[in-house]
Amino acid sequence: MLIDSHAHFDMILKNRDVTEDDVFTGLAKSNVVHSVQVSTGTSGFSWSREFAAMHREKGILFSLGIHPSSSAHDNDLKKIQDYTAEVMSGSDAQLLFGIGACGLDFYRMRQPEEIQMRSFEFQLDLAHRFSLPVIVHSRNAMERTIDLLWRKKPVTGVMHCFSGTTRDAGKLLDLGLHISFAGNITYHQYSDLQDTARYVPPDRLLIESNSPFLAPVPRRAGQNRPSYVRYVYNYLADLRGEPLSRVERAVYENFMRLRR
Repeated sequence: MLIDSHAHFDMILKNRDVTEDDVFTGLAKSNVVHSVQVSTGTSGFSWSREFAAMHREKGILFSLGIHPSSSAHDNDLKKIQDYTAEVMSGSDAQLLFGIGACGLDFYRMRQPEEIQMRSFEFQLDLAHRFSLPVIVHSRNAMERTIDLLWRKKPVTGVMHCFSGTTRDAGKLLDLGLHISFAGNITYHQYSDLQDTARYVPPDRLLIESNSPFLAPVPRRAGQNRPSYVRYVYNYLADLRGEPLSRVERAVYENFMRLRR
């Protein structure tokens, strides 16, 4: 039983050549039992919630988050606060996996640094308030991200699509966070990342597709899909020298603990 801890179904389905039936047929064939539809801004909250509610029997969950590249003005922060409270007080609370993707992105810098920091802090506080995992995005900002996480100390969370060093991973593990690896782990130029994937203990390991981004080898030439997460599982099992069944079981158990 596979888990895809981070996907963007809304972006995948913008491709008119891809239907929901295509996506769910692929998930079933790959034996993916849970996927998380990850929000990146307030405009996608309702869609994410409705998508998860419509497909709850297929194991779809959702998150509420403001990506560091997305608008994070006062009205946006109020919306995520109010919407989270609304969801947590209703029947869809069991479908809400966490708060995110939130964090820092100093690569694209689509929002000023001070806006990103304020938004990240706000969402860390929100996750803490509702005892939800925080889903952290960090690109070209790992040191600042870790510093803020140490200051805020989230209840629990996931560093998604990890791209840091083994030293970075150690600091995140000391905070109690899980480390999630995506398709870029299969790219030959990321030998340092592969070393880190060997280092992360099995009880903190998660795996994601991050689809439609970072399609893994041997699907790298096209758009990524959630079902392709199986290639990441296979690669990581070989990399770590562990039976695939052991990696599957560890990721499943870690994910289910986070859901509580």
